[in-house]
Amino acid sequence: MTWNLQGRIGDWRAREAAIVHHLRHESPDVAMLQESWIENGGETQAERFAESLGMHAATAAELAGFDRYPDAPYWVINSILSRWPVELIQAVPLPDEHGTPTWRHVLIAAIHRPESLGGSFRVAGTHLEHGLHCSATRDAQARALAAALAEAAGPAERRRELPPIVLGGDLNAVPWSDEVRRLTGASTPAVKDFVFVDAWDAAGNESRGDTWSSKNPRVPARAVHPNRRLDYVMVSWPRAKGVGTIGSCFLAATEPVNGVWASDHFAVCAEVDL
Repeated sequence: MTWNLQGRIGDWRAREAAIVHHLRHESPDVAMLQESWIENGGETQAERFAESLGMHAATAAELAGFDRYPDAPYWVINSILSRWPVELIQAVPLPDEHGTPTWRHVLIAAIHRPESLGGSFRVAGTHLEHGLHCSATRDAQARALAAALAEAAGPAERRRELPPIVLGGDLNAVPWSDEVRRLTGASTPAVKDFVFVDAWDAAGNESRGDTWSSKNPRVPARAVHPNRRLDYVMVSWPRAKGVGTIGSCFLAATEPVNGVWASDHFAVCAEVDL
């Protein structure tokens, strides 16, 4: 699963209860979370979820901006929840088109699934720059994202022997954008011979799959451009034969819980055979 949780906007405590409800209902093996909060003092939303759900958590706590904004009560970061022990490998800041690091980042982790169930695999969670006019920034971030994940995927000559990396994130970009086309190989890849399969398309979905939708009351009624697919689960390629197949991909958290809509984004869930 991948899901943008909308930080602490609005009645976040009530929304948090709704988020936990949806996480429990979908029961993902791994969830990549964006805009999950960390308090200026250490407590993280992901750790609260992990304790409540009996899961494990990893966060990009080291990239919170409290050094620059010491009076901020909280920050939003990327986090990963896992059914199995999760090991943080790296949290990598993503640059803008001028090469300047931004607060956007990718969180890379190893999921230590028991050998009896198939063994360990790697996942990554990210959140690219928002704004209709920021394609150039997102494209630079997508290039850096691909480079970081290509390195994490192992030497090019061995990638066909290894499990893929599962990427989940809010890319803030539609499927036909330059940045998403670069990631999926619909245009020249950022890293030679290294691309990602979009689970929504690979599963054969015929609907648009909008994750930022006017059907969700948390999306402003006068939003500049609602009804877009901005959130993705992707699987890296090349990869070992017989793994990484997409079984299904669907939207979740598309209804309120006791009248509360959990986030302004719908979640994306995918069945990936690893």
